[in-house]
Amino acid sequence: MNKIFQILLGTCLIALAISLLITAHQGYDTISTFLLGILNHVSVPFWVASLCFNLIILGIIAIIDRQELGIGSYLNGIGLGLLIGIFEPVMDKIFVHLPYYSWLAIFSAPILFGIGAGIYVSANQGSAALEALTAVIYKRTKLTQKTIRIGLDATMVLVGFGLGARIGLGTLLCILFVGPIFEATVKTLAARRK
Repeated sequence: MNKIFQILLGTCLIALAISLLITAHQGYDTISTFLLGILNHVSVPFWVASLCFNLIILGIIAIIDRQELGIGSYLNGIGLGLLIGIFEPVMDKIFVHLPYYSWLAIFSAPILFGIGAGIYVSANQGSAALEALTAVIYKRTKLTQKTIRIGLDATMVLVGFGLGARIGLGTLLCILFVGPIFEATVKTLAARRK
């Protein structure tokens, strides 16, 4: 039960981070930039695009390295889109009118995202979509998880930007800090278990 709580906590933190960035309109996390680029050409709600993205990546991982998947993969893959669908409208109606909201949002989102991803992955109940892809590449290369994640994030942003998504300070902060915060969180939680 503790592991399920860990999965849900990590997923909630990631969904909160994404919702902060979406409502701040100062640049988005890397996957959201990619998805918003696609949504310039396809008319579906953001949460549906997020759900489809997660299911496609999880399908690819199932083919390449099924060991990375577990109950958490599916709880996160489905829960993330649903939670964004809940958080984002509430934040957009209530919190965006607070002074300095956008600044608070873009600086806190990469921290929440990195910590949430680290908490989630540390439950060892199956990786989330992008974290599973990071782990698969890590197992097959000599690159660090931080380097891989920064590379994946940068690729998502470039493709999203190429498809017409806007980028901003929030995007840059996510590219630079989600990977290192994710890696530090995973290491910290692993050290606490010993």
